[in-house]
Amino acid sequence: MNKEEQTKKLHSVDNVDVKDNSGASDDDIKENNSTTISSSKQNSEAYEEKRKILSLFMLFSLLLMILTSVSIANRGIYQINEETLVIINQAFNALVVLLIPFLLGAVGAISRVLMSGISVAKQVSLIISSGFMATFSWIGIKSGVLLAIVAPHLEKQGVEPTVIGDTPSNFYTMALVAIFVGMFSSNLYLFINQRVEQLTMQAQQSKSEK
Repeated sequence: MNKEEQTKKLHSVDNVDVKDNSGASDDDIKENNSTTISSSKQNSEAYEEKRKILSLFMLFSLLLMILTSVSIANRGIYQINEETLVIINQAFNALVVLLIPFLLGAVGAISRVLMSGISVAKQVSLIISSGFMATFSWIGIKSGVLLAIVAPHLEKQGVEPTVIGDTPSNFYTMALVAIFVGMFSSNLYLFINQRVEQLTMQAQQSKSEK
């Protein structure tokens, strides 16, 4: 009886070892399958990206070949007309003029950032974007589009739009507009950013209390 019990115990231990080995082998197979599937997905994505880049390169090379052949066949195609030269001259002059509101708007943004006690070096993108907003305001005033939008509201309040239309000729008025726009843009961004930070802090505190 003792020998039979010992043999039964040995058989049970062997069965447990076989089951453990089979379970481990199944886990290994699943891990290998998952790794092979993920690697195949990565390879397919990399192949698609390479194919797109190659197709774009072929398209640009084809367009360049067509442009080169047309240029060789028509050598006078690159002659600039007088109207184009006038437009280029106007664009260059506008670019030089618009540097002024850009600098003034950046100065307004810098003053607002300094008043808030934030480091100017950390808000360089905000200062640049405020300068661009001041530049866009100058374009709107110079083109008359902004005045055309605001004119109906001014007429209701008894203000003549012609009076305001004459003021943009004054440099100091336009400079003040650029500075105010730069300060307003930076102030709006800082206000929204601080509000978002406060809301996130409140949400985190409520989650920690729960």
